[in-house]
Amino acid sequence: MNSLAEMMTALFYHPMTLPGNTVLWLVLPLCLSVVIVYKTIRSDNIRRLPLEVLFLAAYVLAGLAVLGVCLYLIQEYWP
Repeated sequence: MNSLAEMMTALFYHPMTLPGNTVLWLVLPLCLSVVIVYKTIRSDNIRRLPLEVLFLAAYVLAGLAVLGVCLYLIQEYWP
């Protein structure tokens, strides 16, 4: 039977492959977890926490989308 260390090292030798579009969906849980931790530490009122998390997550995701579009346009149309 394989030990845990052998199974963990096997992930580095044979990593899982994901399609390009699937990898972008992993930004959502990453962003949400960072926003929840940040707002939990910085929030003054715990009752407003869900609303503040929602607004900050939307703000961060919109910023990432704008940044992604700008970088795409620079890559495509820069001489």
